[in-house]
Amino acid sequence: MSAHPYTLFDAQSVSAKLIFTPCPGTQDTPLGDALMTLKSAGVDALITVMPDSELAENNVSNITELCEQHGLAWFHLPVADDCAPQADFESKWENQKTEILNRLKDGERIAIHCKGGSGRTGLIAAVLLTSLGLPLAEATTQIQALRPKALKHPVHVSWISEFTGR
Repeated sequence: MSAHPYTLFDAQSVSAKLIFTPCPGTQDTPLGDALMTLKSAGVDALITVMPDSELAENNVSNITELCEQHGLAWFHLPVADDCAPQADFESKWENQKTEILNRLKDGERIAIHCKGGSGRTGLIAAVLLTSLGLPLAEATTQIQALRPKALKHPVHVSWISEFTGR
């Protein structure tokens, strides 16, 4: 059994300590063990980008409860694979953004995951960085330095361009 993979990301010019990771519990590591790995890496909170149906398909629907057991705050900002964020994301972002951004400003490390840890993960990282005041071009450069495939999908590029400045 291998440890759950992750990549540390400390943004430049804004206070954002992130981890990019594939979905915990899907990389030959049980969900609880994957969350322990992330907790050991300094993670204080986890942002799940996968919708409920995708969590169920990957047998990780209990992620909320296991995050609580491991002392991790859990935020759900669902975006379907290869799609732009929709109304469900927008309403959850409005309800959770202040707490998420305050945690980052307070120096907490937040892990972000979609299924593979690049596309939607990179999109949400861009949401966070631009919400903290980093220009989109700079956020994109920093994110793509670690995840070259992030922010390449046309719907993600279009959506984040419109999101910036909200």
